[in-house]
Amino acid sequence: MLHREWDSFLMFSKREFIIWWSYKMNAIMWVLDVLFTTIVFFMLSLVTKGSDINFFPYGNNYVSFVVLGLFVHFISYTNLGDCITRVGRIYWGGTMDLYLLSPLSYFTPLMGVMFRGVIDDYPRSLLALLFGWLFFGAVFVFVKPLVLLVILLFILVSTLGIGVISGSSFYLFNFKQQTEPVKFIFQDVIIALTAGYYYPITVLPQPLQILGSFIPHTYAIDTLRRLMIPGGDTTVPVLPLQLVLPQINPVALDIMVLAAMSVFFLPLGLFMYKKGIEKARREGTLTRWQ
Repeated sequence: MLHREWDSFLMFSKREFIIWWSYKMNAIMWVLDVLFTTIVFFMLSLVTKGSDINFFPYGNNYVSFVVLGLFVHFISYTNLGDCITRVGRIYWGGTMDLYLLSPLSYFTPLMGVMFRGVIDDYPRSLLALLFGWLFFGAVFVFVKPLVLLVILLFILVSTLGIGVISGSSFYLFNFKQQTEPVKFIFQDVIIALTAGYYYPITVLPQPLQILGSFIPHTYAIDTLRRLMIPGGDTTVPVLPLQLVLPQINPVALDIMVLAAMSVFFLPLGLFMYKKGIEKARREGTLTRWQ
């Protein structure tokens, strides 16, 4: 059974890749998009020189600081925001009921069509690191590669969980033409304000710092910057939860929180998505043609 699901997932993914590759200008444009975004923040780094902004404990290289923020943004953006888009595409294309007539699980077609976002967004994270290092003076160290891989895994899993929760609302709460609230609240409000992509969250008011404690991005970015920027300190607490639990090493605490969020968000998202599909099957609303 697992073999069947895996083969089906690969076929969906191959289809998405073929569609993506048929528009080769897309690849050129997203390379340019990452390059120009990195240039913008390189220019901003020139402005921040000599400012009173304290980047401790993340070293003093602003380009490295912001490029790692972009890295987390690109690898998590598709997980968090793409699910609701793909569910909508399947619905408006009238194919969801056809997928569910097959002996596949509810999740295989969804994960397969989301591969399009993986092709589009995941490589941008590596390009951001590459352009920052090649052209704009970003410097990175890789002293704990296994820890970095664990952080990468947890940010992918936790944001995917939030994304599937968002996608489940399409059927579960009938958000078919309105702004979907989970994506809006997380991606457009909390993450945009408090994730600290472009500035240390210590410059924010305390309530916003506390709000940022409820998203995985905060902890992933904190650990990556401590470990990958030369001069980063792995012992000094700065995040609200780290200050509440100063006896726990900040990096260890970040990993624990990311693990907890992964264990919480992904099963909840899968449960809600399944309930949404079951609700649509009962009501006959799997596709717009019904």
